[in-house]
Amino acid sequence: MEAQTKNRQTTSELLEETQGLIQRAKDFLVAEGKVVELEKFLTIKRYCEKHEIKNEAVVTNWIRRGVVPAEDIAVIEELNGLRMIRDRRYK
Repeated sequence: MEAQTKNRQTTSELLEETQGLIQRAKDFLVAEGKVVELEKFLTIKRYCEKHEIKNEAVVTNWIRRGVVPAEDIAVIEELNGLRMIRDRRYK
């Protein structure tokens, strides 16, 4: 029982920390004049998990070939060039 309580606290703390990081990222992007609706974008890895694509290279190739339009890609240079993709089905 004590371990469950500890896990809940840890999960709760992790969730709170994550929400804080998301808010800091939003604040930073707005301060830099970049408006990206982060709720509508996923990392390529998370996109693959959500849409059951087995290999991230598939999505990377879609981006390279233009299957995913440029306006559906967000690159956040301040986060080491993190590429995010709009959460919608392609192909």
